[in-house]
Amino acid sequence: MSSFDSSFFSLLLAATEEPSAMWSLLTSTWLWTKVALGIGLVIFVHELGHFLAAKLFGVKCEKFYIGFDVPIQIGPIKFPRTLGKFTYGETEYGIGIIPLGGYVKMLGQDDDPRKAEEEAKRIRLAQEAGDDNVGPPALDPRSYPAKTVWQRMIIISAGVVMNVITGVLFAAIAYFYGVPYTPAIVGGVTPGGPAWQAGIEPGGQVVSVADLPDDDQLHFNEMKLAIMTEGMDTPEEPIDVRLSYGSETRDYQLTPQSHPLEPSLRLIGIHGPTGTKLTQKLFAMPNSSAAKVLTDDDSEAEIIAFNGKSLDESALMPITPVLSEIVSSPSEPIEMTLVTSAGDQRKVTLAPQPEKDFGLRFAVGEITALIKGGPAEKAGMKLGDTIVAVDGDQDLDAYSMLLRNWIPGTAVQLTVRRGTGTDAVDKTLSVVPTAAVQTKSPVSELGDTMGIQALGLAYAPTATVIALTGTDAEQDVSLQSADGKLTSDGKSNSDDEAGSASQTADAKATLKVGDVIREVRIRFPDANSRQSLADSLGEETIKLLTKGWELGPSMPLGVLMETIQVLPVGTEVIVTGTRPPEGDVVESTLLIRQSDRFWYDRGINFASVDAIQTADSFSGALALGWREGVRRLGNVGRFLGMLITGKVQPKFLGGPIRIAQMASYEAERGISAQLLFLTMLSMNLAILNFLPIPALDGGHMMFLIAEAIRGKRVDEALEMRLTFAGVLALLALMIFVFANDILHL
Repeated sequence: MSSFDSSFFSLLLAATEEPSAMWSLLTSTWLWTKVALGIGLVIFVHELGHFLAAKLFGVKCEKFYIGFDVPIQIGPIKFPRTLGKFTYGETEYGIGIIPLGGYVKMLGQDDDPRKAEEEAKRIRLAQEAGDDNVGPPALDPRSYPAKTVWQRMIIISAGVVMNVITGVLFAAIAYFYGVPYTPAIVGGVTPGGPAWQAGIEPGGQVVSVADLPDDDQLHFNEMKLAIMTEGMDTPEEPIDVRLSYGSETRDYQLTPQSHPLEPSLRLIGIHGPTGTKLTQKLFAMPNSSAAKVLTDDDSEAEIIAFNGKSLDESALMPITPVLSEIVSSPSEPIEMTLVTSAGDQRKVTLAPQPEKDFGLRFAVGEITALIKGGPAEKAGMKLGDTIVAVDGDQDLDAYSMLLRNWIPGTAVQLTVRRGTGTDAVDKTLSVVPTAAVQTKSPVSELGDTMGIQALGLAYAPTATVIALTGTDAEQDVSLQSADGKLTSDGKSNSDDEAGSASQTADAKATLKVGDVIREVRIRFPDANSRQSLADSLGEETIKLLTKGWELGPSMPLGVLMETIQVLPVGTEVIVTGTRPPEGDVVESTLLIRQSDRFWYDRGINFASVDAIQTADSFSGALALGWREGVRRLGNVGRFLGMLITGKVQPKFLGGPIRIAQMASYEAERGISAQLLFLTMLSMNLAILNFLPIPALDGGHMMFLIAEAIRGKRVDEALEMRLTFAGVLALLALMIFVFANDILHL
């Protein structure tokens, strides 16, 4: 309709095999062609709605454009206004050089305030010469302003209506064809999170959450979006979650927790389900037990049995006992029977994986969460307690607690310190471990919390050194000189990209008990070792490790220690810390080595569970399409409401760049995923274009409603000023979302 109609779709919530070079180019070209066609189709149907409604009422349409045909000149260079155009009948059709929207130019209608007066003169019919009784000049009957208010309302709203209709149809076609999705099955819970505290077990199916009705085919992403939206809108209110475990239904009320790195995002800590197939790539982490027994032929292989027991294929997540065995029995070998993608069956044994460390042990932090009704809570443990001994053994560290064998039914005596300073008291609690199914790492994905499911408690690890294992000679500890020039192996501090282990001039001594670790850097023994890991973990991770891993909320100790497990033995770890109370800087170069303990992971990676939801009839597809459209409309409306009230930060707005990225990702997943993305885009465009902002369809409708009430048109000068203000506001918004996109690339 107007030059800003479809450009405003950029206001969108962003809620991320190696063929031959020619084939790669062709694949990439086809992918981006699909993206352009998809987004172009959404814009096209919006403008087609305006066009058809205008033609219905006899309005002359002078232009129909996808993209904007504005003149662009940089110095002496003039760019073409269009990528192509032609004239059919009285209308010029074309594709503009700027792909940020589209418009239909009708006789007598122009959103550019600078042309408003000229346009008004152009559609007025001349008076008969000399006839003083003739009233004001009549309007061209084929012009937009000459039509009645109700006709103009239909023309203005037709674009939005078309977007809603086609959005529903896009979704209906997708469901008729079959939509791939990850089911809303509890694959695991985050240690210390709301779901973990409520005692939610893996293997349950989420059938409803928040305001989503019961649905045995609820998509995991739909559940996650509902939780995030509820968490941002009503952060202090619990979220209703209903789970089904076979014939048993369990209801929970979970108050979401803030994401440590993004407090405005609130989550309940439920992970998606894990499948029985290995991933296509990186199915075995480097330098792991899995890497020693799995080969390239095992890519996407399926596990059908372990330790002589077949998996229960009727279970929602058949791999559950395998995952639980890996986490709960780190010192025991695990035999797995797998079927390769070629159909071959073979057995492999995952040996226990020795823990790797760099000679430091870290303190157990305060208790941060307890499972409701769990062993620790029943025994009288409280938040803020710190475990200082287990059965009288005070030789504890953050990881020894995780790797300990907690025998179900056998009571352990936990000594906890309660309070601080002179008020601190030690209490001994008798805690009886329970049998627990744990399918995810006992360390949260952000590495800030460690959970012991069998005890029903979670604590925060600290970066305070409580022990140095072995002698300096055994550790190959390199004491840094005060001037920071040489390490004990004689290398200068410019020997490699990591620099010297001592770049801080005031480094005074080697690390000792009580020091607090601040930064860790890795120095690889050779270029081949570095490149091998870069191929697996990514170049950015390797750069982070070699330039300096600064411990903190974004780079916690838990994540660092899990990363250490994939590095080769003998890799140098340059550790920088501070010494209380003065805060003196201390530095040491240590070596990664195998400890005498076994790790809770063996480096094997399984793909997520995939399913396909297909409508059983055309009417069923339409019903699912309608449901999808209504949900997306509701999401956009609610998001805008939260944006206005400040519950959503502007940084979550995405513009054309992020839209293109999202469109590319969905197009790569297949036609159904792309169609659902176009449904979301269509509903965004429909709602956003109908906001009461001059220069948008909603602004035009606002003027028309005022005209209908007053019985005459709004003062043209006022309308022009408001339109000009709306244009400036939209231009400012476009600049903001472009900048926002670039900052978050």
